[in-house]
Amino acid sequence: MTYPTLCSVCNGMESVSASCPSCQGSALDQGKLSDYYGPYSPYRSMDDLKLTNGYADMEQQQCVHYGYCPQCDTAFPFAVQEQALGDGLS
Repeated sequence: MTYPTLCSVCNGMESVSASCPSCQGSALDQGKLSDYYGPYSPYRSMDDLKLTNGYADMEQQQCVHYGYCPQCDTAFPFAVQEQALGDGLS
């Protein structure tokens, strides 16, 4: 049985820390990368966005976030593993 998944970071259940790929400094999570695609992207279906964003996030059950490093002014995508709702989160 396949359970629906959710991003515990987007839903405020966990915080995330990311390292900058350029300087290895502490980077800031700026939310879902898909929210930056266009003015209506935050309102589109997540599954629809995952099918068209060019990442393997749908198959790997990941939520791609937008990271920003204030030390070196670098922006980059990083993946957060989603959790199945049937894994004790329901």
